[in-house]
Amino acid sequence: MINEGKLSEQGMFTSKKDDWQTPQWLFDKLNKHFEFVADVCATDKNTKCNTYFDKNKSCLDHDWFECNFMNPPYGRGIGRFIERAYWQWWDNNCTTVAVLPARTDTKWFHRFIYNKADITFIKGRLKFEGGHILAPAPFPTMIVVWWGNSYLSNGKYLSNEKMQEFINNETNQVKLDLNSK
Repeated sequence: MINEGKLSEQGMFTSKKDDWQTPQWLFDKLNKHFEFVADVCATDKNTKCNTYFDKNKSCLDHDWFECNFMNPPYGRGIGRFIERAYWQWWDNNCTTVAVLPARTDTKWFHRFIYNKADITFIKGRLKFEGGHILAPAPFPTMIVVWWGNSYLSNGKYLSNEKMQEFINNETNQVKLDLNSK
């Protein structure tokens, strides 16, 4: 049973709230390297890029740009966004960087990510932003990159080893104490 006093965690265990914002430090770090053109899963209040798709102009219905940032809603419909990112990469050669729950047991992971994109598992737990609350995720997080050809050839490509170093040297994550009782 979830402790009722932990409202921030309760919202992330359920699909009641699906618009947790990417921590600014993580977006800034990724954007410095990738130089995103668009945030494909945003609202006017939480967008990280000047160009963005939201519920009114959905990324599910439009072609994407050369380099995209994606932190999709983490509810039951997450697979649709991941499938769309995969097909935008396959059909349109788009580079997309996604912040996703590390759910390696799902159909969407095996159909659209595993052996198709680069995966970097984030050490510890991210503190997602959600209005006035900073909420440590109750699940591990991964960064998934579908590399378009232009990014493979322009010097922006990062090997998995370099991506691990690039992402996991931050101190802003929640460290898990596995020895505590």
